[in-house]
Amino acid sequence: MRSIFWVLFFILSSAVSYAGDTVVAVVAKVNGDALTSRDLETELDRLVPRTTFHGGVSKVKRDEYRDKALQNLIDHQLQYQDAVAKGMKPDKKQLKARMEKIRERFPSKKEYKKALEQLGVTEDELRSMVVRDILIQAVTAKTVDEPAKTNEIELRQYYDKNMAMFKQPEAVKLMLISIKDKKKARTALKKIKSGTAFAAVAEEMSEDDYRVKGGNFGYIHRGRLKFPKIENEAFRLKEGEMSGLLQADGTWFIIKAGEKKPEHQLSFEQVKNKLKVDTEARRTAELTGKWMADLRAKAKIEILTGKSEKPK
Repeated sequence: MRSIFWVLFFILSSAVSYAGDTVVAVVAKVNGDALTSRDLETELDRLVPRTTFHGGVSKVKRDEYRDKALQNLIDHQLQYQDAVAKGMKPDKKQLKARMEKIRERFPSKKEYKKALEQLGVTEDELRSMVVRDILIQAVTAKTVDEPAKTNEIELRQYYDKNMAMFKQPEAVKLMLISIKDKKKARTALKKIKSGTAFAAVAEEMSEDDYRVKGGNFGYIHRGRLKFPKIENEAFRLKEGEMSGLLQADGTWFIIKAGEKKPEHQLSFEQVKNKLKVDTEARRTAELTGKWMADLRAKAKIEILTGKSEKPK
């Protein structure tokens, strides 16, 4: 959820200042509430900060995110309006703590007031912004976050009904050497057969990224490798056995099979945490999508880029 804290941070770190603005462009209206160019620039700063660890972000790059920033603003305003319509009020202790936390981010009261002046808002207006954020967080929690939560009973029921989804396919640990030139590949194979360790030859002669790992490709599952010929040979070999020269896609390969793992069923305990994360993420996306679609369907949204009004 967006926070007001970063707003003041960017005011101090950015060369852009809104101080002195008497007229701002109204970029959109949501059920009559105006969203201004200042709001849009602030949202853009959240998506694509003007300053990064690698220097400034170009105007072209920022403009690529302008429509997304505008849609975010509209969604936030709809969420805020929904919270108000539901009679939600900000928690007074939370509001006080948030305001204090903002003030504490500045070395002095003077610097805090300077930031407010540069932002072009009074402390009361800042408080209203914080209230808005709190209400958006609260209505989102009630409408999306809490209903999206699952429990172990639900997860267990899903697991029991879909056990086939949690089967770990047969796997084999693979060591691999890949070389473009057949003569060089033959030399590599000869070295291994003469007693040089596979890993040492891989490090010296292989031409892929796994050479730094001594040719250790890790575990592969059936149907996952790019080259079926290499995969089939890997599963045919016994643990510790090495292939001859294999050709695929203009490259010569030498492989060695390591530990094999048969297909097995993952237990509920093994998948529970990931299943919880995935389920709640899916529910969150579904609930958010439905919520925003409903709010937008009932809303009057006007895009007014280019027009301007006096700020209220």
